[in-house]
Amino acid sequence: MNLRIGYIDNLRVFLTILVVVFHTSIAYGAAGSWILEDVDKSEFNGTIVLLTIFTAVCQSFFMGLFFFISSYFISISYERKGAIRFIRDRFVRLGIPLLIYYFLIGPMTVWFAHFRSTQTVAEFYNANVWSFRETFFGPAWFLEASIYFALLYVLFRIIVKSKPEIKRTISFPTGKTLFGLAIVTGFIAFVVRFVYPTGEGPLELQLGYFPSYILLFIAGIVAQRNNWLEEIPQKLLNIWKWSAICMIPVLPLGLILTGGLDGNINFNGGFNVQAFLYAMWEPFVCFGIILSLLNWFRLRMNTINVFTKWLSNNAYTVYLIHPPIIVGWTIAFHGNTLPAAIKWIIVSILSVVICFIVASLIRLLPYAKRVI
Repeated sequence: MNLRIGYIDNLRVFLTILVVVFHTSIAYGAAGSWILEDVDKSEFNGTIVLLTIFTAVCQSFFMGLFFFISSYFISISYERKGAIRFIRDRFVRLGIPLLIYYFLIGPMTVWFAHFRSTQTVAEFYNANVWSFRETFFGPAWFLEASIYFALLYVLFRIIVKSKPEIKRTISFPTGKTLFGLAIVTGFIAFVVRFVYPTGEGPLELQLGYFPSYILLFIAGIVAQRNNWLEEIPQKLLNIWKWSAICMIPVLPLGLILTGGLDGNINFNGGFNVQAFLYAMWEPFVCFGIILSLLNWFRLRMNTINVFTKWLSNNAYTVYLIHPPIIVGWTIAFHGNTLPAAIKWIIVSILSVVICFIVASLIRLLPYAKRVI
């Protein structure tokens, strides 16, 4: 297991950095919503198109891969700690940071971005936070969902424990199995998005993406128990890698052919061709990229040194604190006449660097390392 921890931790760092860049992309033109956006998205231009493609590709896999990684170690943690201690530790590592984000980081970031000149902090909290008029999960929705998944996992283990244990090895999925899972996952997502289009959902959980999240959470558990990450078939990997590469341009081309250039953009959900294309496109890109990243990091990034360990130790905190730092830099560059694409690059780099530095300082506080 020690050999795996190096590359999985490095992969987690990569995904965390990607989250920061992803949200900065929305601030500078990509489709989606973010706390503070600094461009007019009413008209298409090259930056908006390229950043939207970038965020669509990221969205297809990166949060699902986070769920895969989190569940990869869940069986080991549960078996070492038992149900009660496992739940307690999950609430410490997930619940406390979730509360800190919901009642402090999230509201203060929104206040600073939009209300600092019109309301005091107390007025904003009374009107929006304490009244629960608005919700402030933000990126911490992942922690929220992880708590639900952990509780369901414990329930599953309790139920399974009462039945005769059957041990069997599950082989790595074949190409046909992965293809079938991609089709089913995409179709379920398409149907879910009739009710919850992307960007919408209860308690800020975008349920339109959850079919793949649930699948990948389960896959992480099964992968660890059957040593899948050590035996990804090379031929299968190559097929899915090139499939993902070939599929990436299919979405923008499909949107163009269905009236995207005329402003007919409706891929978030509903019974229409664009929504169906987007839902079916995602899992094929997702599977190819995830398999490629897992394999590449295992072979090329399976190292631990002082710097990578420092990055890994601070990655979770970076995930929690990155919104106010992105917003701060966005405000700082607001009046600058640089092109949006250049601002995106500069703000992304500055945000990533500052996030890790601030995270490392926060973790020096008493008891901080126990939680984050």
